[in-house]
Amino acid sequence: METGKYFYCNQVKISHLTDNDWKVALAKCEEHIKWKLRQKTLSGAHAASSLGADPLDHYLGMAYEKILTGEWEWKDEFTLSQQLIRIADSYISKEVVKATSPKGQALKITYKDIEEEFYDLAEPPNNLDESQQLENRLKQIEDAASGDENLEFMIEGLKEGKKRVEIAELLGISVRQLDKLREKLMRRVQKSKSLPN
Repeated sequence: METGKYFYCNQVKISHLTDNDWKVALAKCEEHIKWKLRQKTLSGAHAASSLGADPLDHYLGMAYEKILTGEWEWKDEFTLSQQLIRIADSYISKEVVKATSPKGQALKITYKDIEEEFYDLAEPPNNLDESQQLENRLKQIEDAASGDENLEFMIEGLKEGKKRVEIAELLGISVRQLDKLREKLMRRVQKSKSLPN
C-alpha cells in the first residue's frame, strides 16, 4: 500500500478512533452513497460494468482507502463520516466527468442482447425472393431437426416467439441444456449444407 502526503497527519487522527467509530462512519457513508446513486447503477458511469466492481463497494472502498493511505487530507473541521462522504462524492463526480468526456465516450462498451437478437422474429421479408429464401432456410432447419423431438419442439417454440427460458421450461431442461440443443441443431444444419444435393 502506497502512502500519500497526508498519511502521518491522518494516522494521528485515526489512532484516536475506535472500531465503533469506523463502523458508524462507514455505515453513514454507505447510506449516503446508496442515496446518491439510487437508480444510477444499472447503466452508465456508475454501473458495475463501467467501474469493474459493485458501485457501492467501489466508492466506499475508495473513500476508506484514501483516508488510510493519506492520499486525501482529513481536515479538522470534518468528522470521519463527513470526510468519507466528501471523498466518495468527489469520486462519484469524477466518474461522471470521465464517462461523459470524448475519451470516455470513445471507450464506452455497448452490450447487445444476444438472446433477443437470436430469438426475436425477423422483420417480414419485403419481396417474394426474400420470402422464398426464408422459407428455404426454415425448411433446411426443420429438415435438420427432423427425428429429434426436442429439436423439433424447440423450433416450434421459436416460431411461436417464445424465449429461451420459456422453451427450456416447457422441455423440462435448463437454459444451458437448451443452448446445447441449439448448438446441436446448428451443427446438423451445417452438416446438411455440406452434403451434396
